[in-house]
Amino acid sequence: MKKTFCTLSILSVITLGATQIALADFTSIGGGVGWSNSPYKSYSANYYPIPHIDYDNGLFFIDDLSAGIYAYNQDNQSVSIGARYLSNEFKPHDSDNHQLRLLDSRHSTLLAEIEYSIDTSWGSFSSSVGTDVLNESNSILVNTDYTVPYMQGNLIVAPTIGINWANNKHNNYYYGVSHKETSRSGLRYFNADASLTPYAEIATQYSLTQNIATFGGVHIDKLTGDAADSPMMDNSTVTSIYMGVSYSF
Repeated sequence: MKKTFCTLSILSVITLGATQIALADFTSIGGGVGWSNSPYKSYSANYYPIPHIDYDNGLFFIDDLSAGIYAYNQDNQSVSIGARYLSNEFKPHDSDNHQLRLLDSRHSTLLAEIEYSIDTSWGSFSSSVGTDVLNESNSILVNTDYTVPYMQGNLIVAPTIGINWANNKHNNYYYGVSHKETSRSGLRYFNADASLTPYAEIATQYSLTQNIATFGGVHIDKLTGDAADSPMMDNSTVTSIYMGVSYSF
């Protein structure tokens, strides 16, 4: 169950959907590094490690920061139920803006998700619904994406387009400014509504040997609506670049 998802998320290492050959008990491990800018004002760009674990036996899967079971998995369609780490966060001390440094922290959380996916001869489609189970943000996130893989020899290129809907509680937690924060910081009060975030990605994988492959990609999110209009923000486009190496068994 491969996924690219949402603003400020750590990306799945190889967002290739059905482009990898579906093998029973397929296992791949590896790691890499990613870089992402931030939409928050005067907020440092972030370098981060990317752990990669990919296991799928047709009943149970681990996909980097998510894991779950298949409720249905036949032919080219599947329905899965699982959990995924949502790495969205805001740390006031990471901003050089004196007003943002007076705001509250916003923390990462864990999502419970249900996802449907279908692989066809003209591409792969998936859609998911996730909700915060740690009571951090009370997020509800709905995602839909479409991937068209291209394979040539040892090279796989997978362009993806998608869109994410976030409810008002998610946006208000990560982008809103409360009355107390307004009093401390001088930023205007902001109660954020739900919004859409379209995104695009190009992911690649190149097999060096039968077991070792390199991967990389570029992912771009475009914030809209109240997520982009927040007084905390100064950039509505978030770009992430990542690369690494994996080993398959």
